[in-house]
Amino acid sequence: MLEKITDRIYYMKNSDETDRPVLGLVIGDDFCLIVDAGNSPKHANEFKIEIDKMGLPPVKFLVLTHHHWDHTFGLNEWDSISIANSKTSNYLNMYRGIKYDDKSLELAKSKGIFNDFSIKCLKAEITDRENFLPENVNLSFDGEMKIDLGGVICEIHQIVSPHTDDSTILYIPEEKTLFLGDCIYGRTIQGNNHFDANLLFPMIQIIEEYDAEYYVCSHESVCSREEIVSYWEQLNLSYAIAKRCSSLEEGVVAYKKQFDIEPSNDMVFFMKSFGLR
Repeated sequence: MLEKITDRIYYMKNSDETDRPVLGLVIGDDFCLIVDAGNSPKHANEFKIEIDKMGLPPVKFLVLTHHHWDHTFGLNEWDSISIANSKTSNYLNMYRGIKYDDKSLELAKSKGIFNDFSIKCLKAEITDRENFLPENVNLSFDGEMKIDLGGVICEIHQIVSPHTDDSTILYIPEEKTLFLGDCIYGRTIQGNNHFDANLLFPMIQIIEEYDAEYYVCSHESVCSREEIVSYWEQLNLSYAIAKRCSSLEEGVVAYKKQFDIEPSNDMVFFMKSFGLR
């Protein structure tokens, strides 16, 4: 069952168990557009079944938010015009150059393409890995583009994020909804989350320029305007503490002194993400 954001926008919830991200659906009068392809053929087909139940205009377009396997490995199942920025398209060729049997996945892990959790999820999601070959997109772009679905416009913008350098966000102005993909998350380095402040805060300024009420992030519930602002505030505060402290212990003490309470688990995570150990 799909969750409703507005009359024209629905989504399938994420699942942490096998790293399934949110999949989005934008409904126009003439066509529909999908946000992200799914992490496997199975994931994509489950989404397709739910869409078919709704009796909608045909799904003509699919837009990828970035190249990571959990957003792209369902691409084979979609009979639509698939779109990504040119960096994403280049990265997808990397996935097409490897095999997906057990031995090949271990080799890919040694090259930093996958980690243990990714391999576990791939094995759970893709049954015929011996014959699996992920597709690339039909159409790539640089910068930005717009798609008219009939009665609703999708504005597609390429950005650089702390998560990956090939991020794409989608804005639907009529519905005041912004699909962010994974761009608000950090990058995993040696098993730890890491935020590059030089990328994060300029990106936040770009996101803040959109008149949005709903923010769709790929691995959690839809955020309201109030919730996304609260998230920015936590990031700003944790960065400010990390800049003036030399250790996590010192950062926790500084937070307690300022607010007279213990920092939340999220705040500790963010302080670690800005380098405090």
